[in-house]
Amino acid sequence: MPINQALVATGSRGRWTGRPASTTAAISASVSSIANTDEEENTATLSASAPNQISSYASPSVLVDPIRTSSAAFGTASVSVASSQNTTSTQTGNCSCGYILTSYNNAYFPESLIVDFSTVTDKSSLANMGLRIMDGSRAGSVAPDGGRSLTSIDNVAIKDGILTLTVPGGQAKGGQISSAEIETIFAATGGVFTMNAKLSPVAGTCQAIFTYTDNEDRSLDEQDIEIVAITPGMIQLTNHDPNKTKKSDEQKSPFTNDPFTSFNEYTIGWFKDSTKYYYNGAVLNGPTQYRSVNPSQIVINNWSSGKETFTQGPPVDDTVLQVKGIAYYYQKESMATYPAYPNGCSESQACRV
Repeated sequence: MPINQALVATGSRGRWTGRPASTTAAISASVSSIANTDEEENTATLSASAPNQISSYASPSVLVDPIRTSSAAFGTASVSVASSQNTTSTQTGNCSCGYILTSYNNAYFPESLIVDFSTVTDKSSLANMGLRIMDGSRAGSVAPDGGRSLTSIDNVAIKDGILTLTVPGGQAKGGQISSAEIETIFAATGGVFTMNAKLSPVAGTCQAIFTYTDNEDRSLDEQDIEIVAITPGMIQLTNHDPNKTKKSDEQKSPFTNDPFTSFNEYTIGWFKDSTKYYYNGAVLNGPTQYRSVNPSQIVINNWSSGKETFTQGPPVDDTVLQVKGIAYYYQKESMATYPAYPNGCSESQACRV
């Protein structure tokens, strides 16, 4: 469902090739041992014939890289991304029994995290909303020349009611490249996760929302929506095999409008029997294999390794991913228990949104 129609209830990382290292030293030590992923190689092979569906929307000189937990804070009210403040009044009653998502085949999820960033004045308050800013961890894979992305809290900001994730321009290839990332504090086992965002037209990064396992020792679950420099004009959708086989299923869909001049909704629908992907509410032709099955964080990031067959870059100018809001409906119980109604609740008591 559109973010600006979301109800809020009181209650209750793209391609990493391994959970991010926590220190610069650990990242440097791991560079030589990290192999290129099959998915990135497939992307490079397919990109040669991929049409640029958005070439008419932005200057080629910009598009082509020259070098390369809880919703308690929001009460139970209807929330609009465009609203000036959060409200605690209720128009539809208490949603403590969860949500039926009418735009997603009446899927049910018991919890929600809705954030309208126009109501957030300080990024330090994100932790109280169930989000953490990554700082000093690796995002994405390592390039053959040693280029790797390191998250920095300094690259995440809230400005004019928009959450911004920036990869600063002018960084050198072949070394540490500063990036930006946020993720949920909680891990979900299913849900519908929407980001309302405007992409940067400056090439040289991967701008993404995805789910990623909370325990790499156990599994490598990952479900991606990515926009990468090597495939301009396309939304790249990928499911990764949770069983650590390094296999993946990938599809690409062309943009139907200009994602650089307007805000659009990017949605991952992680259901009991499938994963589906949506753009502005329209289902995309996505992968059908390797649906995630284990608890995972929901991650939004903007990063570059300088790898010529994937992110390219690093960008010459600042690349800024702008996020107006998020709407996450989810469960944390095993999908074997779906639908996971809270104690004393039934389908008839859930809010229809």
